[in-house]
Amino acid sequence: MNEISQATHTQVVHNIDKEKYAQGLQKDTYLIIGALALLVIIEGYVVYTILSYAGPAVSAGIRGLYILFFLLVIGIETIGYWEVRKSLKQHMYELKYYE
Repeated sequence: MNEISQATHTQVVHNIDKEKYAQGLQKDTYLIIGALALLVIIEGYVVYTILSYAGPAVSAGIRGLYILFFLLVIGIETIGYWEVRKSLKQHMYELKYYE
């Protein structure tokens, strides 16, 4: 009987066009940066609109908490997107992501 060996997630194919993969990762990085920039712009606009309409009716303490929450959300999104990029970079050869 002939046994067929299946590739495991730790095996990497060595005849991969590394330049193609580097370009693919670079394009994905640009997409991640673009998505993050879009989120920051939209969320910034929402925060600005809410705070400008609320005006002096909102105390300085609440306004500071709102801005702190906004910065926290931006930070969490940035970490999340960067982890996605790191995962793509780590597994792109194993999963033949750019073939």
